[in-house]
Amino acid sequence: MNSIRQLIHQLTLGQLTWIAILLCIPAFLIHLGAVAFIGDEAIRTLVAFEMKHSGNFIVPTLNGVEYYNKPPLYNWIIYFVSGLFGYFGEWPTRIPTIIFLFIYGGVTYYFARKHFDKLTAVTLAFMLLTSGRILFWDSMLGLIDTCFSLIVFLNFMILYHYGAKGKWWLFFCTSYLLFGIAFLLKGLPAVVFQGISIITALILHRAFRSKFVSLQHISGIAIGLMILLAYYIPYAQQVSLENVFSILLDQSMQRTGTHHGAIKTILHVFTFPFEQAYHFLPWSILLVFFAHPKFRTWIKQDPFVRFNFWMLMANILVYWLSVQVYPRYLLMFLPLFNVVGYYILQQTMVENKRWWNIIRYVFIFLAGVATVAILLMPIDARARNTDFIWLTWIAGTAIMTVCFLSILFDQARLFLWMCIALLITRSVFNLVVLPNRKIEFSENHCREDCKRLGEKYGHHPWYIYGETETHQVARFYTSKFAAQIVRKSDSLDNPDAYYLVDRVLYPDLPAVTVDSLLLEKGEVIYLVQPVDQ
Repeated sequence: MNSIRQLIHQLTLGQLTWIAILLCIPAFLIHLGAVAFIGDEAIRTLVAFEMKHSGNFIVPTLNGVEYYNKPPLYNWIIYFVSGLFGYFGEWPTRIPTIIFLFIYGGVTYYFARKHFDKLTAVTLAFMLLTSGRILFWDSMLGLIDTCFSLIVFLNFMILYHYGAKGKWWLFFCTSYLLFGIAFLLKGLPAVVFQGISIITALILHRAFRSKFVSLQHISGIAIGLMILLAYYIPYAQQVSLENVFSILLDQSMQRTGTHHGAIKTILHVFTFPFEQAYHFLPWSILLVFFAHPKFRTWIKQDPFVRFNFWMLMANILVYWLSVQVYPRYLLMFLPLFNVVGYYILQQTMVENKRWWNIIRYVFIFLAGVATVAILLMPIDARARNTDFIWLTWIAGTAIMTVCFLSILFDQARLFLWMCIALLITRSVFNLVVLPNRKIEFSENHCREDCKRLGEKYGHHPWYIYGETETHQVARFYTSKFAAQIVRKSDSLDNPDAYYLVDRVLYPDLPAVTVDSLLLEKGEVIYLVQPVDQ
């Protein structure tokens, strides 16, 4: 045991960092495309798919109908990456998430290293990558939020560092440049973040009176507007901007108390911290240190930590008061929270290690549970049926046992070892759980049925008839496998075409049923051809 302890301590920080980086490859890439799209992924990819087939990259469409809910920047990214892959699908849509996530981790390290030692900076970067919600959900999906969060967090850091140095031209111009990019990713939420963040940063830098109304601020706003005008001027030549911005506003307001009422809003205010703490385990355990008696004193001692705390509190209030909030909307706050929580934990160690030991015992318990779960994995019949299960079991158990011992013996790098334990757990999850999910996931059944129909009937034009609801997943896969934009139609005016029809809505439609299509929620619609009347 002493020899193992010595080997663990002989690992340099650089070697440990590279181990963690290499573990990211299996953790984030194995079976990335095994599970079919969920709804929002399908929408993003369908918009990019239709851009290619229509040749219109300015006005996003879904089934040939204008789509106003999101600006098109992320769809352009999916289009570009899909072009590199040569097809539209799970890998081309999800790889950008992984790329932006790694960049996000790198940005976190870069700015943390300016204020903390290398171990702390590396730890904070991997704490972001291994936060529960990211590791076991958002990193698997091709959604906007990781990229958007990266841009917003980078804006936070720009506001601190240029403001602290008094570089006001760079402070405003760079910030509004990032705002323009954020707006083209997600729309009006970027406006809310920008307004709150600029005001908060100026107050913290004691420059609100002198700089809020200034030539530098006006110049920054001009840069942000120029980015938006570069897109919306050609856009306005094809579509009414009034429709666009009214829908963008409605999309944002749907999540607030104005749409959900006072009772749900009040309930959300009380449950929000607990719900989000659950989603962002294990690092959300640092929330307990926000209640430390010396919290305010310690925060004031470090300007960077103080900035992170107040930027977090100022911006998160919007979501705290909004009823419909998904955890992925909060990803830009994770480095802010981790910086504050980890810093306060380190301050507690100056007095005594009681708080640190509590965290250590929790991590030992969690790592122990993960090790035992991997050890007992073959007991599950579904696990035994996965490919290379015995190799996965032997390698996973051995590596996780070493990691567990490292968490026991290497207290100085406890958090980094816990990050590594989480990456190992995710790798085993990919090898054992995802293949079974591929078999059981209803969206996968929908994908296979769309592929079957597309290969059989895709040489004919397809339409969605009337109010037939295909849902988002089938919307994309029917278009992909039929290799065309499947447009909506209110008439059966093309005798050579196939129409997707809900026979419950249209039982007497004059058409012959050719085949059926299983949707992702278990419903069945039908592929029909018109009959002569």
